[in-house]
Amino acid sequence: MRKTHWTLILLLASSLCLSSCGGGQGGTAPQPPASPAPAWQLVWSDEFNGTSLDAANWTLETGGAWFNNELQYYTAGDNLAVQGGVLTITARQQAYGGRQYTSSRMMTKGKASWTYGKVEARIKLPYGQGMWPAFWMLGDNIDTVQWPQCGEIDIMEMVGGTGAGGVNRNAVAVGSLHRPNSNPAQSSIPKSLTAQYLNPGNVNLGDDFHVFTVEWDSSSMKYLVDGNLYQTIDISSNADGFEVFRKPFFIVLNLAVGGDWPGAPDQTTVWPQTMQVDWVRVYQPSK
Repeated sequence: MRKTHWTLILLLASSLCLSSCGGGQGGTAPQPPASPAPAWQLVWSDEFNGTSLDAANWTLETGGAWFNNELQYYTAGDNLAVQGGVLTITARQQAYGGRQYTSSRMMTKGKASWTYGKVEARIKLPYGQGMWPAFWMLGDNIDTVQWPQCGEIDIMEMVGGTGAGGVNRNAVAVGSLHRPNSNPAQSSIPKSLTAQYLNPGNVNLGDDFHVFTVEWDSSSMKYLVDGNLYQTIDISSNADGFEVFRKPFFIVLNLAVGGDWPGAPDQTTVWPQTMQVDWVRVYQPSK
């Protein structure tokens, strides 16, 4: 999510195939927790069963100055609700803090982080021009080494609206990995690997809940949607920036508005837009 050079990323994405495999794994309403695969043990989760955001798990980030030329102001809770077992982040066309849009961004930084495991969330995405939801991770050491030296794992991103050639971007999830660049002249530009997942039938990802997953160990990073693998990245090298993925990472959830990648909302954008999260879970390999 925290990127300033999407041209590089999109060029890389264009060299990778667009997966059309898949199948729905979520109803229109929250479902009971599913049993993890035998190889995994649940070590952390938020099922959003209360009536407010659990401060033991999450910190809300606030303000209007963000990377990527995003247009929203992240409020201290006005754009977030927990009800009926679902977390809802709402993006509004609303003047606030010098911006014309408001939304929410939350993270587990300082509260929980992990090295390796299966990290997943069941999410119903927004849709429309200018929407940019994300479920991602950043290295715990970001405050000392800064980005992109800390590394970044984008489990799911989507940019809404219609792309070149009439592509329905609301049906496409993007998974990416960003690592430090060893070239001193390009230290602010990450080395990036990315791929796209096309929801079967070109159906909007906002029409249903979907499970977005990354399975991470010392050898690889695997990206899945609804249990369907669409990208595997070899991270076994301890050189060329891949060494950052041997350290703890924390989770971020947010719904951005506008920015370099999606572009600004336009007259076709419907307001408000919501990103609904049924649950977030982290598993580690069973002993």
